[in-house]
Amino acid sequence: KKIFISVFMIMLLLIFITQLMDNITKIKQESENIKIKKVKNEYEFASNWRLHRDIREYWIPIERKDSYNNELQYYSRDNVCFDGDAIEIISKKEIKEDKEYTSGLVESSCAYKYGYFEFTIEISQGKGIFPAIWLLPEEDKGLPEIDIFEMIGSQPYTFYGVIHYEQDGDKKSDYFAHEVPVQEKYVVALEWGKDRLIWYIDGNKIYETESGVPQEYMYLIINQAVGEDWPGNPDDKVFPSRFKVQSITIKPMFMKGRG
Repeated sequence: KKIFISVFMIMLLLIFITQLMDNITKIKQESENIKIKKVKNEYEFASNWRLHRDIREYWIPIERKDSYNNELQYYSRDNVCFDGDAIEIISKKEIKEDKEYTSGLVESSCAYKYGYFEFTIEISQGKGIFPAIWLLPEEDKGLPEIDIFEMIGSQPYTFYGVIHYEQDGDKKSDYFAHEVPVQEKYVVALEWGKDRLIWYIDGNKIYETESGVPQEYMYLIINQAVGEDWPGNPDDKVFPSRFKVQSITIKPMFMKGRG
């Protein structure tokens, strides 16, 4: 009888120890999950907080005389205004060096690989202006190029999104043109994944493609060109013309400084 009781007590002790070890393992796993989740959320919060802390730390106004595609502007730092979280680019009819127009262009000080990019914008209209938000490779080359938002002033309520890329030595592109209503503000966004690009306007999914998806770090550009082959020669009555980016949300999968 004593032996039976001893065996029974030992079995109970073993069951208790087994349950205790299982509980310790579960608690440890839950603790690790909470820790991972906390670190992830803190990183996301810190990333967004830094990007909004002082917008001038993350956007570089560019001074540039040279233009492309027969553009007519001189890009001047004086034509870029920072106001809180907003960036305002002002295009003017004025002579600087041998250019008859001035405008503004900013580049991001960071490069990104994959992620979600959202911009609340206000646009102007008028023949010859060409606002855009786009991405170029960190490496000094022209392709691939992602145009998150483009429009021409003579057709201000048609928004474009484009991916330009090279495949087997040939230059290719995939794009959409989308009619938008007349309103004060718009929200344009791009979701850049490893295997697809998705564009959104005012929270609605507009276009998706798997063509030419970049697999490299890219930096952002916000600008307003004047003239060029596509928008044509400007109507001087439109100046000064303003392109305002009121808020910017950037949630990259990978991010680094551009040096």
